[in-house]
Amino acid sequence: MAYGGHREFLTVAAGTSEREAKEIELKLDFEPADAPRILSQSGLAGSDAEPETRELISIYYDTGDDVLRRAGVFLRVRSTGDGYVQTIKTGPEAEFLERDEWEQAVPTHEPDLSAADGTALAPLLSAEVRGSLQPRFHTRVVRKTYRVMRDTSKIELAVDQGEITAGVKATPISELELELKAGDKRALFLLAGELAETLPLNLAVKTKAERGFELLDGGDHSVEKAGDVAIAPDMTVVQAFRAVGRSCLRQIVANAPAVRGGRPEALHQMRIGLRRLRAGIVLFGDVLAGEELDTIKDKLRWIGQELGPARDLDVFAADVLEPLRAAHPDDAELAAAQRDFVERRAAAYARAIGAVSSHRFRKTLLDIAAWIETGAWGAGDREPAAAPVADYAAMALSRLRRKVKKRGRKLREVSAAERHKLRIAAKRLRYATEFFAATFPGKKRAKRHEQSLASLRELQDSLGLLNDIATREAMLAAGEEALPPHILLADPGDETKWLKDSERAYERFAKVKAFWKD
Repeated sequence: MAYGGHREFLTVAAGTSEREAKEIELKLDFEPADAPRILSQSGLAGSDAEPETRELISIYYDTGDDVLRRAGVFLRVRSTGDGYVQTIKTGPEAEFLERDEWEQAVPTHEPDLSAADGTALAPLLSAEVRGSLQPRFHTRVVRKTYRVMRDTSKIELAVDQGEITAGVKATPISELELELKAGDKRALFLLAGELAETLPLNLAVKTKAERGFELLDGGDHSVEKAGDVAIAPDMTVVQAFRAVGRSCLRQIVANAPAVRGGRPEALHQMRIGLRRLRAGIVLFGDVLAGEELDTIKDKLRWIGQELGPARDLDVFAADVLEPLRAAHPDDAELAAAQRDFVERRAAAYARAIGAVSSHRFRKTLLDIAAWIETGAWGAGDREPAAAPVADYAAMALSRLRRKVKKRGRKLREVSAAERHKLRIAAKRLRYATEFFAATFPGKKRAKRHEQSLASLRELQDSLGLLNDIATREAMLAAGEEALPPHILLADPGDETKWLKDSERAYERFAKVKAFWKD
C-alpha cells in the first residue's frame, strides 16, 4: 500500500555526553534459525558500507518489587566495549513506536542516579527506591549496525542476536531494529516493508526490558490483555486515534507468538484486539474516511475470519459440550460428538495458526501499523482532525449511547437478530467508554464512568448468552450432522433468565448519567 501523511522529524538535544530524545524505532523479530538468511540479505536495506559489529552487555535495574516497571520506566546500564552508557526509557505499553529516552555516559556498570534529574525516573527516586535498586536481569547481544539513507531520512538498521538471562532462566534475542535518526518516519515503514517482502520478519512491540520482566515472571510469550488508553482532553483527534490504534495493534501483535503456540486465551485476546480496533475505526470514522480505510477494513476482516472458527469452537466446548459430558459421562452420542468436535477444533486451530504464521499476516500488520502512524487520514490541519478531542469524544459517545438506548427499549419484543445488533452497539459503546476514560476528569465523572462501564459489560454478557442460544438453534435448523439435538437445544429457562438479566442491565445503563456531561 502507499503510505501518505505529514512529515515528522526527530530532534536531539545538543550535548556530547548526554542525550534526551524521542526515540522512534520499529522493531521486527525473527526465528534464530533464520539469522544467516537475515544477515546475508541485510544489504537490501541500501547500505553500501560494511556493518559495525559490537558486543553489547546490558544490566537492567529495578527494585525487588519492580517499582520502576510498574510506573512504565526502565533503567539500563550498557557496556559498549568503549565504556558504559546509562539509559532511562519510558515504556507505556501503547507507545510501541515512540518512546522518551535519556542517555548519559557513566564510569561503571552501576547506575548514576545523579544523572536522573529531569528524566522520568526522577519522581520515583525516593530514599527507599534508591536503596533498593538492584540488577534484575541482563542481556548479551552481538549487534551488527548498518547506516541507511532514504531520500533525506537517516535510518540505523541493527540486527541483534543473543539472549536475555534472569538467574537460571534464559530466552533468545533475534531482532532487527530500525531507528529513525533524522527525517520522515514513513521511511521506517517503507524500509520494513521492503525487507519483509523477502525475509520472515514479524512486527514486534515488546522491548528487551519487557521481555526480561516476562522471563522473571515465569516464561516467555505471555498472553496480553487490553491496556489502558490515556487520551487527555487537550489531545487532537488525530493523536487520540493514534493512541487507540497503537493500543489495539499492540494487543494483536503481542499475542501472536502465543497464538502460534496454540494457546486459546491468546487467540481470544487477539480477537479482542481486532474488535477494539474495528470499534475505534467506527468511533473515529469522521476523520478516517479515505481510500486506505476500505483496504484496512478488509485486512482486519481477513484476520477475524481466520481466527473466528477456532474461538467459536472453544466457546461451544466450554459452555455446552464440557458441561453436558460431565453430566452424562456414559452417553454414547455425546462421546461420538466430542470425538468429532476434537477433530474440528484441531482443524480450526491449524487454520488460525497457519494464518498468523503466514507472510500475508506479517505484511498485514505492517500495513496497519503504517496506516495508523503515517496514513493520509492524519495529514494536514483540517477540522475536525486537528481539533481537541474532548468535543469530538462527547459527540461520538452521545451518538453511540442514543443508539443503545433506542435498540434496548423493547428487548422482549424484538427478534434475535435485533438483539444481536444491540449487543454490537453496546460493545462499541463499551470500548469507546474505555478509550475515553481519561478524557473527562473529575470524581463525579469517574463514578458515572465506572457505573456505565459495569452496566454495559453486564448487558453485553447477557446478550451474548442469548446470541449463543440463537446460534445453536440455527445450527440445529441447518442439520449439523455430527451434533445430536440434545447438545444444541437450550434449556427454555435459560433464555428467560438471560432476557431478564439483559433487561435489568439495560435499565441500569439507562439510569446512569452520561459521564462526559457536567
